[in-house]
Amino acid sequence: MATVIRAYLTLAIRLIDTTTGKEFDDTDVRFVKDGLALKPLYKGLGMWAFTGESREDFSMTIEARGFDKTELNVCYETLDPKLPMCDVFLMPSEKNRIGGEVISIKGTLSGLTSIEAVAPDRPICRFHEVTEKKGVVTMSLLPKRPGDKVMLDNIRYALIAADGTRYEVFEVISTQTPTQVILKENLKDEHATAEKIGRIVYGRAGPDGSFELKVRDDGNELPYLIRFTTAKGEYFRPVDFHLESGEIDLMDKAVKAKPMTRKEEVNE
Repeated sequence: MATVIRAYLTLAIRLIDTTTGKEFDDTDVRFVKDGLALKPLYKGLGMWAFTGESREDFSMTIEARGFDKTELNVCYETLDPKLPMCDVFLMPSEKNRIGGEVISIKGTLSGLTSIEAVAPDRPICRFHEVTEKKGVVTMSLLPKRPGDKVMLDNIRYALIAADGTRYEVFEVISTQTPTQVILKENLKDEHATAEKIGRIVYGRAGPDGSFELKVRDDGNELPYLIRFTTAKGEYFRPVDFHLESGEIDLMDKAVKAKPMTRKEEVNE
C-alpha cells in the first residue's frame, strides 16, 4: 500500500529585486531563523514555499548573493489564512553588485512610512481601459509601441498620469490574455487611454524616518518619480539620481497627492 505524504503550506515568500520590480529568480538564498537555516522549496519565479512549520509569528533573516541582508517579521494575522504569502524586497549590496552598478539616494524625514519610485521614461506598456463586471476588475493593455509584446506578472505596477507628476499603484492577480489582466481591486482615480505603465522600484523606510532608494546606474540621465507617504499623507517628488545622489531633502520639490479626475484630464 502506497504511503501518501501531504505537505502543509505554512508560508509562501516571493523575493523581488527592489531596483527592477522583478522576481529574484536565483536559488542562492539562505533563510535563517533563530540561528538555524530553514529549507523551503523553490517553486520558481522568486517563489519559496515553507511547509511543516507551525503558524506562529516569527522573524527570520534572508541572505541572497549580491543583496543586503533582509529581516522579515512574519505576522500571520495580516496574511491570508488560505494562502499565507508575502513579498520580500531585496536591495542590491554596494559591495557585491549583480546586474550592474547601482546609485542611491538617502536621508531622513520624520514620520516617513514608505518610499518607492517609477521611471516615467521607461514604461513597459500602456493603459487602455478598465472594466468591472460581477466584482471582477479587468484592465486592457496597449503595447508601448506598435508590434511590441505586453506581459504583466502578478505583482504591483504604477499607472502614470499623463503629465508625469503622479501615479496610481495597482496589483495584478491573474492574466486572461497577453493584453488583459485581472486586478486585485478597481482603480481609485480616473485615467486616460495610452497612459504609461511602469515597474515600481522599492526603497526602505526605517522606523526612525531614515530612508534609502537605489536604482541601476544604466543611463546618462536617470529621472524617476518618487512616491512616499508620511503621517500627513502621500507625496510625489521628481528626482534625477545622477544630479541628486547621496543625501537629499525628500520634501524639496515634493507635491502632496490628489485624486485625478476626468475633468483634469480634459483640461490637461
